[in-house]
Amino acid sequence: MTSDVVTVAFALGYLGDSFHGSQVQPDVRTVQGDLEAALSAPGITATESARVRMSSRTDAGVHARMNVGCCELPATVWADIGEDGFIRVMNDGLDESVVWAAMEVEPGWNPRPALRRTYRYRLEALRGWNNRTSEEELDSVLSLFIGEHDFTAFARIEEGRSPVRCVESCQPWSEAGRPVGFEIAAESFLWNQVRRIAWAVVRVLAGDLSAAAVSEALAVGEARSDLGVASARWLTLWSIEHAQAVFDSGVVEAGDLLSAPPADADEREHRMWQATAEMEQKLLLRRCWMQALSTRR
Repeated sequence: MTSDVVTVAFALGYLGDSFHGSQVQPDVRTVQGDLEAALSAPGITATESARVRMSSRTDAGVHARMNVGCCELPATVWADIGEDGFIRVMNDGLDESVVWAAMEVEPGWNPRPALRRTYRYRLEALRGWNNRTSEEELDSVLSLFIGEHDFTAFARIEEGRSPVRCVESCQPWSEAGRPVGFEIAAESFLWNQVRRIAWAVVRVLAGDLSAAAVSEALAVGEARSDLGVASARWLTLWSIEHAQAVFDSGVVEAGDLLSAPPADADEREHRMWQATAEMEQKLLLRRCWMQALSTRR
C-alpha cells in the first residue's frame, strides 16, 4: 500500500550570524524557524507533522556549509515538484540560508544519528594567533585531541550526556600554503567542544598553556582552571555524513580568498581585518552553495 506522505532529507547551508542558533526558539529568528516557514509556501504545503528535524544543532554565530534536515511532504506534492522543485520553492522563501540538495528517504528517517560530523575553525582570526606558526607545529598540538577522551575540560557538559567522545581526525586546515585553522571530525560533539579546543590550541602555540596540561586534562576529564572558549564567529559546520542520505557539494578551494591577518597589528587594525575576514568566509560558503546548485542544472 502506497503511503500518502514521503520523508524528504535535504542539505542546507546558512550564515550563522543571521540567526539565534539552528533550533527553533520563541520570539527569535532561527534556521529551523525559517525552514518551517518556507515549508508553508503554496508550492509545498507540507503536512501538519512536517516540523523540520535537523542533524546538528549550532549556536548563534556558527555558520554551516552543510547541515542536514528532513521533513514530511504529501506524496502527491513530492511527485509533482520533485527534488528540483523542492529546492527552488524552499529557496524562494529563504534568506541567509540555502537548500542545495534533496532526496526521498525511508519513512521516519532520523537525521540525528550520523556517521561523521566535520567542523572547521579559522584560528588565524583569533587575537593571539602567531602568523609564523608552521603546519607541523599546529599538527603537533592538534594531535593531542585525536582518539577517545573525556572532554569535560573542553566542553559545556549537559546533564545526562557522557563527556566521552572519540575524535577521528584533527588536522591543520591550510589555504594558499599557510595554516589558517583546523578541521576536526567525529561522530558527535559536545556543546562548545570545538570552540574550547580552538582556544586551547592557540594558547599552547602562544606558550601560555602547556601541551602537558592539555594531555592531563584529557586524561583525567577535568582541568584545574577554565581553559577558555573561542568565539563562535570563526566556526563552520563543514559537512555531515549519513549512511542513507548522501549529499555531495563538490570541493571549492579557497585559494587566496582568505587573506592573512596583518603582522604586528594593533587592536584597531586587527578588528578591521576581522571584518574583512568575515566577508571572505561568507563568500567562500556562498561559492560552495552556488557550485552545489549549479551541478543540478
